[in-house]
Amino acid sequence: MKKKLYLDGKDIYIGIKKGTEVLIKNKDEINALNVFPVPDGDTGSNMSAAMLEACQWLDKVKDPTVTKDILKALKDGLLMGARGNSGVILSQIFRGFTEAIENKKKINTNDFILALKRAKEVSYNAVIRPVEGTLLTLIRRLSERSEKELSEIEDFVEFMDKLYIMSDEIVRETPKYLKKLRDANVVDAGAKGFSYVLKGFSDSLKGDTQVNLLKIETASAQEIASFAYEDIKYQYCTEVILNLKDAKIPKTDLEKLRAFLEENGDSIVLVHQNEFLKCHVHSNHPGIVFEKFLEFGELMKVKVENMKVQHEHLIDDKNKTEEMEVQQQEEETETETEVFPQRNWGIVSVSPGKGLSEIFKSLGVNKIIFGGQTMNPSVKDIADALNAMPYSKAIVLPNNPNIIMTAQKAAEMSDKEVLVLPTKYVQEGVAALLGFQDEMERQDLEQSMQGYIDSIVPIQVTYAVRDSEIGSEKIKKNENLVFVGKDLKAHGKDIYKETLKALTEVIDQGYEIVTIFYGEGVEEKHINQFVKRLTDKYSKIEVEVHYGGQQHYPMLISVE
Repeated sequence: MKKKLYLDGKDIYIGIKKGTEVLIKNKDEINALNVFPVPDGDTGSNMSAAMLEACQWLDKVKDPTVTKDILKALKDGLLMGARGNSGVILSQIFRGFTEAIENKKKINTNDFILALKRAKEVSYNAVIRPVEGTLLTLIRRLSERSEKELSEIEDFVEFMDKLYIMSDEIVRETPKYLKKLRDANVVDAGAKGFSYVLKGFSDSLKGDTQVNLLKIETASAQEIASFAYEDIKYQYCTEVILNLKDAKIPKTDLEKLRAFLEENGDSIVLVHQNEFLKCHVHSNHPGIVFEKFLEFGELMKVKVENMKVQHEHLIDDKNKTEEMEVQQQEEETETETEVFPQRNWGIVSVSPGKGLSEIFKSLGVNKIIFGGQTMNPSVKDIADALNAMPYSKAIVLPNNPNIIMTAQKAAEMSDKEVLVLPTKYVQEGVAALLGFQDEMERQDLEQSMQGYIDSIVPIQVTYAVRDSEIGSEKIKKNENLVFVGKDLKAHGKDIYKETLKALTEVIDQGYEIVTIFYGEGVEEKHINQFVKRLTDKYSKIEVEVHYGGQQHYPMLISVE
């Protein structure tokens, strides 16, 4: 093979696309390594989303041979597509890398080494409290080792091959730096993801230039390890992209912002790039964060995710689960009737189970979107549902805190008058529909439906995926957990005993009606036995039981 002494824009274009393909192919493996800091999104998914956004920006470049244009598109695309810590740090690695070589038409291996050094500097500077044993460690060690070991290599094919091998060695070293990795017996997820990007880039220089980002097979169930997560100190994963009033924001202002963020959260990444300021922080008060940033400019994008309810459930057989979900989606599609009665308001509802979908339809919902915990629908899913209804006005019931902002974004995109009711639980969605009156104007309708939402107490019965501590309560893996709203009220091995304990506390406050939606795999006879125990204790209460069909939650209970 002829030696390749330089890279140009086209080489980078193809290399990034190939790197993205390899990353996505191994996304599930990377997700499975995501043991920390908290479950605010899977590392593999976040990195893949960022790289895909970058690829879309690359495709907008008129002439991919123009190196400067390719590098700018790569830098800007990654910034706008970044999600979570891993995505933001990845964007800063490439920001430093591209800025070091942006004025070069052709790039040699020594230029590449200098770019790695700049990538290290920029990415470390973006993170307020850098943690070793992570993606940051990988880029630092790559910078150090490449300068010492690869500076004499002129051929890019050999250089990139050795750089990838080097990255793999460093990835395997990450547990040496971080006890949590050693305890979990895994390598760092972000570092592993970046190593896959380098592999793809190396493969492209060897001649493997065919790229397909549309249909990519991910890892099999047998290839995916178990998940483990760190305790959550700050509840909300908060992200902001700000368009600055003054692109040359004073250093003192940035320092004040960093100090403010440190006082109000952790896992902080703050990035100033041209006229943009991007922040990622875990905080208990995202509203305060937004207010602070508004002092310096206009909010372009914001994201808030409740990490305490965004927990992932360990799945022993991923393929089986996926098949179940696909089947469930197909069943829901089959049962959905595309008949729209004459009325003023159309209704869209998110539902996590077949039984619940049927209940929603019986209460007047026109379009069902299958989704919920661990399977959030996209903006497009909700927008398509809105557009499919022949009504000028519509109501959306997200029924999950992680879907509310998605629904609001879809509403902004719609030509219809859309009312998004911020239902956080399925039970709230069901209750809201009892207050629906089609002849009402928006304000009165919202008040009516919200009144029914406020009248119920939602209870969620699920299980622990790991040993943890919630407040002062020590939780063991596989224990049943009973939440009243967002508060843990009971936990233990006996699901019905613990549920009864939590229900007792609520009913003793004067509530009289209990509605139980039981989930997939729960036997009705066991639910009936539980109801008998409940009515034996409270003879005057009214109990209704419905099949919900939801996964991960054996029971969803509404008390009113």
